[in-house]
This record gives sequence, C-alpha cells and structure tokens, in this order.
Amino acid sequence: MPGHSPRKVGVEEEFHLVDLKTRRRASRAPELLVRLPDEVRVGELQRCVVEVNSGVYTDLAELRSDLDRHRKLLAAAGSALGVGVVAAGAVPLALPTEMEVAGSPRSQRMLADYQQLAREQLTCGAQVHVDLENRDDAVRVATRIAPYLPVLLALSASSPFSADGADSGYASVRSLLWRRWPSSGPAAPASSSAEYDSMVDDLVSSGVIADPGMAYFDVRPSVKSPTLELRVCDSCPQLDTVLLVAALFRALVEREVTGLHTGTEGVEIAPTLTRAALWRAGRSGLEADLVDVTVPEPRPAADIVDHLVRSLRPQLEDAGDWALVSELAADAMARGTSAARQRRALDRRGRLPDVVDLLLAETVGHETSLSDTERMIRTGSRRVTGQQHRNRHGRPPHPIGPPSIDEQQLIAWRRDLHANPELSFEEHRTTDVVRRHLIGLGLAPVILAGGTGLWCDVGPPTGEAVALRADLDALPIAEATGLPYASTFPGVSHACGHDAHTTMLMGAATVLAATTPPHRVRLIFQPGEETSPGGSLNAIESGALEGVSRIFALHCDPQLEVGSLATRTGPITSSSASVTVRLWSAGGHTARPHLTGDLIHATAVLVTGLASVLDRRIDARTATVLTWGKVDAGKVGNSVPEAGELVGTLRSASRETWATLEPMVERTIGELLAPYDVRYELAYQQGVPPVVNDQDCSAELREAIASAVGLDNLAEAQQSSGGEDFAWYLEHVPGALGRLGVWDGTNDPHELHQPDFDLDERALLHGVRTFVALARGNG
Repeated sequence: MPGHSPRKVGVEEEFHLVDLKTRRRASRAPELLVRLPDEVRVGELQRCVVEVNSGVYTDLAELRSDLDRHRKLLAAAGSALGVGVVAAGAVPLALPTEMEVAGSPRSQRMLADYQQLAREQLTCGAQVHVDLENRDDAVRVATRIAPYLPVLLALSASSPFSADGADSGYASVRSLLWRRWPSSGPAAPASSSAEYDSMVDDLVSSGVIADPGMAYFDVRPSVKSPTLELRVCDSCPQLDTVLLVAALFRALVEREVTGLHTGTEGVEIAPTLTRAALWRAGRSGLEADLVDVTVPEPRPAADIVDHLVRSLRPQLEDAGDWALVSELAADAMARGTSAARQRRALDRRGRLPDVVDLLLAETVGHETSLSDTERMIRTGSRRVTGQQHRNRHGRPPHPIGPPSIDEQQLIAWRRDLHANPELSFEEHRTTDVVRRHLIGLGLAPVILAGGTGLWCDVGPPTGEAVALRADLDALPIAEATGLPYASTFPGVSHACGHDAHTTMLMGAATVLAATTPPHRVRLIFQPGEETSPGGSLNAIESGALEGVSRIFALHCDPQLEVGSLATRTGPITSSSASVTVRLWSAGGHTARPHLTGDLIHATAVLVTGLASVLDRRIDARTATVLTWGKVDAGKVGNSVPEAGELVGTLRSASRETWATLEPMVERTIGELLAPYDVRYELAYQQGVPPVVNDQDCSAELREAIASAVGLDNLAEAQQSSGGEDFAWYLEHVPGALGRLGVWDGTNDPHELHQPDFDLDERALLHGVRTFVALARGNG
C-alpha cells in the first residue's frame, strides 16, 4: 500500500563447486562448508552444490551488498581448496555418475526413493523470499502471481548446456529437469492456507514426497518462515539479474496483496497455459518470443519484459526502486541471457572450459553493467562518428592537456587494468575505461558490434590512416605474483601483458590528441586476442580497417630487457591450429589384447607417428611443429579402454603450409590407424595464420623504435612459434609487429602465459613513444 515501508526481501542462492584446474564439478561441499560461518552455510542434496542465504532487507542496495559479500566469502574459502563457485542453472563438464549425494539421512532417503531423478539434479536455483505474514494471503497471491512467472524464468535463464556439455537447445535446461519432480511446477489454486496445507498433506500421505519441504512449487508459502517464496529461477551469474528478479517479485507481491484487499481481480489463466508459457521461457530465454498469456499469443521478449516493468511502476516507485529497476531491465535486455553469453563463449574457441571460466568470473563480480554507448550499439540506436564529433578545422572540440604523458599516470592506468582483468569478449569494464578516456580527450570512439572493443580516429579527418592496435583481454590463469595490484578475480589475470598494450595506446592517444599528427591515425583497441580465430576479425568486421593504409602493434617480450625493442621482416610469429583426435575401439582385458582394438597402443602410434610423418612431408624450413598437450585414455592397468582423446597444437611459420595442413593431418591419421581396429574423429580448428611483417612497414617500425629509444636499443627479433591474431589485419593491409622489452634485467624473466608473469613498468613510456613516432611518421 502507498506510504508504507517496502516489504522485506531475502535471497537463497545455490552454487556449483568447480575444480579450478580441470573446470569439472567437484564434490567437496563438506570441506567447504566447515570453512564458512554458521549463519551462511547450508548443505544441499548433491555434494557438488552449496547454498548461501542472505539476510532480509527492505533496501535493495543493502541486499546486493550482502549477496556480494557472501559470494566473495564463498569464493575465498573455495579458492583455498582449489575450488571455484558458479552461480548458474547448470554447468557443463560434469557427469551424473561422478557426483555424490550428501550423507544426511534425508538426502540418502531421497536418493533411495527417486534414484536417477535425484542423481541427475546437477542444477542450481535462486529463491527469493518476500515477507507476507498472512498465510491465507500468501496462498492466494501465489495463484495470482503465476501468470508472470515465465518472465522471471526468462530473465534468469542460465543453463543452456547439459552436465555432459551437450547443448540442450534450451536457455534453461534446469527448468526441464526440475519439472521431473512429482511436486514441481505451478501449484493447484487454493483459496486458503488450510486448503493448501491439506493438498500438501495429501502428497505426503501418498508417500510420493517425504515432507512439506518437498512441495517444489514454482511459488509457494515458505515452509520455515512467514514469506512467499519464488522458486522458478535459475541461479544467476550476475548479481544485477538477482536484484532485478527480487525487485520485480516484491512489486508483484505488493500489487497482488493490494488487489486481494481491494477486490481487484487478478489475471486468471488456465494452469495448462502457465505451463506452456513456462516451457517457452525455458526454451527461449530473452532471445526469442515469449507467450503473452493474456491473449494468448507470442510476443517479443523485450515487449513482455517492458510491459511487466511498466505495469509495476506504482509499486516500484513506492519502494524507491523505479529508477534502479528501469536501468537493470534495460541492461538485461541489452545483454541477453547468461545462456546466450555462454553459447558465445563456446563458439569462440569450441572449448567448454571457456564457458566455465566465464561463469566463474561473472559469479565473483567480474562482469560490469553496460555503458550508455554499449547499450546504444546493441539496441541499434544512432551513434556519433569521429567526423561528427569534430569542428570544421578537424580539431577536437575540447581543450586538451600538455603534449606529454605522465609516467605515473601510465602506471596507474596499467595497475587498474591489471587488477580488473576480463576474459576474451567479456571486456566490458576495460572497454568502458578506454571509452571514457578517449571521450575525455575530445575523441569519438566507436564500440565494436559485439559490445567490447572500440576504435577511434585522431588527426585530420581525411586521407588514409595509419592504424595502431592494442588488445584488451586477459587469460584464464590464476595470478601468483603477490603484487598489491594483483588480479582481484580468481582464475583470471593479465599474464600476457595486454594491460600494458592498452595502457600504451591510451597514452599515445593522450599525446596525439594534444598535438595533432600530420595525418589521420586509427586507434584500435580490440577484444579477444587470446581466442581463436581471434577478436581482430570482429574489429575488421566492424570497420576498423576502413580507410587504413598500414597497421602496427607492439607485444611485450619478457626475454628482452626494458629499454629495448625488436622487430624483423617476414614471419615473426607462427600459425596456430588446435588438433583434437577422439578414438574408439572394442575394449577388454589386457590379457587378451588381440580381442580388442588395443586403443592405448594405437594412441601411442599416433602420438609419435603423426609428428614424425609430418616432419618428412613438410619442408623443415617452414618450422612446422606438432606438439601434444593432452593424452587421455584408460583408468586402470588391466583393462584396455574403449575410448581416448589426444589434444595438441600444430604451428607453422609458413602461411602457405598453414593453409594446407588440415587435409594432410586427416590423411596421415587414417594411414597410421589403418592397421588397427580403431575408429577416430578429427576436430581440427584452424587458428590464425603467421604474422608476416611487410618489408616497408618493418623499416618504418625500425625508424620509429630508433626515434623512441635510440638505434643502440633496436634489436633483431627472432621468429616465434607462438600465434598472434594481428595476422588477420595483415590479410587486408600491410603492417608490422614489434616486441617491447619488459624484463628488468636483474631477476629471472617471467615467461608469458604463466601465473607469475610480471613486467617492468618503465617499458610503458617506451611503448608510448614508439606509437607516437609511428603516428607522426617518425618526424
């Protein structure tokens, strides 16, 4: 009712436990629970799941702070065990047969009674409680709220993958699995608490459920407290989603309680239509139509969500939530569901661990809200271009600082980025940091179509541009440097120096905006360099190379002393392809290998033979190397396994060889396995081609390095076997890649892609000077 204080709200969140090394589910809840305070720890049916309960609050900001504190507490306790926590409806890389049911008598009884149904419940949900002391009201309000439950499910959808990693085709496969419980779904309408309790008592008396707590209805009067409990939602990786659902549910409860007391009729629909609308929400999430149950007909999810939010405006305003909920709803529609983000994470490299890494990062607060610019791009609104943002003289419209860069400012930028790393294509905060800096310089950045990464121009608005490129993303590697500005996100770090690359280009932008270069300069901050085929393709597709005549980049080199830079003409990196071979054959006892495919022996032949044959079929001068990184087959010593897997990388310094490797690998595998009764499947993911520096651009880069650090500090780079997606730019325009010395010259070098990687920050200024020299034509 208007004028009274908002109802109290609380949240129960369930979390999956994940081994931080393997990214598989970990049945270690008992070990984790003993490390948590008594008031927050709750066990669950599965040993790979824990539940954490918030306090109860009227203020949503306080609720969010409490949930965030509990998540970080849980993550810290798990990290000490090598365990991560994931808030999502389901996670891949888990097998029901590997999971263990908790040892409590109730859990063991549930396993005995429900068998496979109990074992397959590798899912997590988020439950929202709103205080409602009148139990009769709670029962009747539950019925009145039922038509709106599909919208709340769609907002929370975060389980596209089954436990074995297969794409379910649903945004919430959890909602399918949960419906298998005999007491789940919408409750039958009841007019009083007595009628509702009698219905639950009948279920218990029937022996189908053991106690009232197993009445798993989508919304129900709580068994333990005077609240109405929402149970339909997946666990949500992002706290903002939890907050949005909690605010909408509270507003719904308030509206329907008022309707009960004033005699206002609620929306009445058949339970069959509610179930159909819930199925559609679980199937589609926010990425397709939902069911408008009042008509009924399909309507775009954006329309359904917008209508619900606007219909609840009076209640949201009374609670002081209107502005927040409006913003959260807009962000939710712009981002889409967690399910969609997980599928994008898998599509980039085809690796399920990338999905788990995304969820781990989002759960501990890695993801930030959309900036205004990002939201404008995703929703198709008009954006301001570099031409529109300049005056008729081609100068930035705002006053700029002195034409130099403060080294301490560079260090501050780098340390901020270092402490807040973001995985490939999830660089929302980093993009926003760069965007705000460029706008502050009077420039007009253009966000890439995917929502992360950006580019902008500085200098005269006409003529061909020289492009300078930096990369934004971090790696799924836990940092072990112990630095005061170390990564604040478990399992994610800037172990490749991209924080330095971004900082140096931000510094170059500062100098170039203050002293206009003689020709147009394109500054490209790309996402996803650490993925394959790489975020440079996204930048190219978004127009970052339009009007560009040549392009340059610098990469940290921990083997090169700070103050020195290096480059070379021709190949400076190698191509990179991922090779996965899955093998199957008849298994059996090791005493009778002749009755099996002897898969281990065949695997060994393939491990040694494929590399040897390729060595003799490919010109050695191309530096083509196959290296296996994973061999997985068998469990015990006296049994020949039925399946195995090899995973490796294939690299080459020759672009021509890179383009022809896949059919050669396929043919050679078939020839090597021909004598054995072993079937195979090859998954060959062709990665980036080698970076081949253009002769003229290499000369230009050498001149820039000499101008920045002196000719004595210019070194000749060696060709590396590592891959770099800068190569895709060179498929379109000539360019050159240089190496920036970041070793302090005293301690042992810290290798790239290692947990202890660090760099000497004096290198940042050398990188800025080199970029500026390239932009100015070295003059």
